[in-house]
Amino acid sequence: MTSSAINLNTLPARSSIGAALAEVAIAFQHLASALLRKVLSPAAVQTPVLTAFEEAEALRSYAADIQAQDPHFAQDLFAAADRHEIAAAAKAAATA
Repeated sequence: MTSSAINLNTLPARSSIGAALAEVAIAFQHLASALLRKVLSPAAVQTPVLTAFEEAEALRSYAADIQAQDPHFAQDLFAAADRHEIAAAAKAAATA
């Protein structure tokens, strides 16, 4: 088990309550400006939601790009795209 001790004599002494209040006011000013920047900042650009077919086509396109370097991995990606598309179609049919 460990223990720690703080030597209060090494901490900087406040010269007055006014100095402490000034530091609090500066901290509040920083907080308020950070909040205003967050609230007034432009909304993040959202990426469009892709359909399962679009996702599968993007994966097939990537697989075609790397097919010359790694044909086995490309075949795995083609198969994964097919499985993804079939699973999404089955899910859509089950909810319809």
